[in-house]
Amino acid sequence: MRDLAERLSDLTFDHHALRANLLGLRHDGVLQDHSEEADQDHLRRYREIGEEAERRTAESEDDRITKGLVLHLTQVEIDAIESKTVEFGVSGYLQDAVPEVLYFLPQLKSRHAVQRFLATVAERHRAGVAAGRTPVRHLVEQAIALTERHDVPGIEHYRDVLKNDLLPNGRDEQHAGLCWLPDGEALYRKAIRWHTTLDLDPRELHATGLALVENLKSELGDHRGTNYSSAEEMLQDAEAALRRAESVAPQWFRAVPDQRCVIAETSPELPASTPPHYVPCALDGSRPGTYYVNTKEPHTQLRSLAEATAFHEAVPGHHFESERILLLQDLPLLRRKARITAFSEGWALYCERLADEMGLYSSSEARAGMLTNDVKRAGRLVADTGLHALGWSRAQAVDYLLGNTPMPRELVEGEVDRYLAQPGQALAYMVGRLKFAELRKRSDEAGRDVRDFHETVLGRGRLTLTLLDQVVTDWLAES
Repeated sequence: MRDLAERLSDLTFDHHALRANLLGLRHDGVLQDHSEEADQDHLRRYREIGEEAERRTAESEDDRITKGLVLHLTQVEIDAIESKTVEFGVSGYLQDAVPEVLYFLPQLKSRHAVQRFLATVAERHRAGVAAGRTPVRHLVEQAIALTERHDVPGIEHYRDVLKNDLLPNGRDEQHAGLCWLPDGEALYRKAIRWHTTLDLDPRELHATGLALVENLKSELGDHRGTNYSSAEEMLQDAEAALRRAESVAPQWFRAVPDQRCVIAETSPELPASTPPHYVPCALDGSRPGTYYVNTKEPHTQLRSLAEATAFHEAVPGHHFESERILLLQDLPLLRRKARITAFSEGWALYCERLADEMGLYSSSEARAGMLTNDVKRAGRLVADTGLHALGWSRAQAVDYLLGNTPMPRELVEGEVDRYLAQPGQALAYMVGRLKFAELRKRSDEAGRDVRDFHETVLGRGRLTLTLLDQVVTDWLAES
């Protein structure tokens, strides 16, 4: 199976060239070719690998895991190409095609590559409008604002396409979800499968979210929290939380990273609504794992969320998972760098609750931030499915979160716009966390050391939730 994993890695990094450059796997500054012709070529090659994996028999645990990942990841890429997301995926959010390139612009060698990239994406946007696959109008406005903060070859032409071709045809806030697009129901089911690794019914997810929100609201009480007054305070609190977590980590983990997590401010070009995020280290060691804190508008940021977010994004969350992966040199690269949202985000959200067990929260307000994050992630199950499956307007989603979470309006509106820009992605957090919590409970009931549990779930690379369940089940069955 290793040869198939390597073929898929090569194909994926050829397809997603920027990702390969950021990981330090190539240094040519090439960007993804979003043309229809390139998509069809990649589609054919992904199908060939998936069909070959289906034909093969896996005997060992390693081969079973590798086969399962190859099948999942090829289907994800096939679904993404067939969904034609690049045609209607227009926003100011980092995960969309153009914002991602603009965000990493300082690290790119060729500005002319950016010009070609922008021209191709603009052509696909126009094709989407012609086919009725239109973007959300106010997200197009955000994308226009983002382009106005950059000066690169081709940006004016791309901005003109946004203003003249997309904006007049954009969907309004009453029809912002995927369900209003042609084949919207199928598009959303593919997005759910991509991000959660499971074929889940959106209405069942909606019901699960409603129940979780009510339970968490009773645990949280009426806490609302205070906001920051300066960027310096935000950075100081993040630093203190991370170093406190590092000091007790050996009591909870067999493998503690040698490389400390770096803290930095988010690029000023990104909007204030961009959430704090973690960028893993480059595989070649040229860039350390970095936790980016958005300090642009401190007065809109809840102080109570700072510690839980740091434990999620950095230590022991994404940073520990990312650094542990670096030690798995005997595994195929595919197993170490697969983009599996439910695993990585489920782990990170699990770590917010783990931090409470570790005694890391410095105050009752900080612990309330953990519960606030929990109810927010549960609310995502409700709002994301409401928008994309049940036909909710943007205002309905905003009103639900305002009425059921402690988030202020600025954060709620940013959250809802994120769900619209990245359908299904927000579901992965709670779906993944529930799986990690379930498996941890089984481990505790079997009397296993928590350090061994963490080593088991992190020691085989990134897994789908089905594979993760099987790995833990097999480990618990060992004498």
